[in-house]
Amino acid sequence: MGFQDIEQPEVRTAPGQRPGVLILEVKGPLTIHNFFDFQNATRSNSPVTIVNLGGVPFLDSAALGCLVGLHASCERSGRKYALVQVPERLQTMFSMTGISDFLVIYPTSEEAEAALAE
Repeated sequence: MGFQDIEQPEVRTAPGQRPGVLILEVKGPLTIHNFFDFQNATRSNSPVTIVNLGGVPFLDSAALGCLVGLHASCERSGRKYALVQVPERLQTMFSMTGISDFLVIYPTSEEAEAALAE
């Protein structure tokens, strides 16, 4: 399988129900070969970024690093973020790597938005 054969994830952005909320909906695997659109989308200056990972069956260490980068960037800048609809497979990966201890995760976008948007 060559680089051109790797499935590209779809990253859609949409405003949330509350002002200042950006929702990123990701579909497809996130790997070092294809996560750059996702990484760029997470660099938004929105006060609240909600990342829906419900359509992500797999992510590699590079994409995992991107999520850690989102956390660190939001911590430094005072912005808020949440991961939502995280598949069990990814939750297991987060737990095994120890990052579930600090990632902000909610079951749904609506719950994250209600908790984070003020």
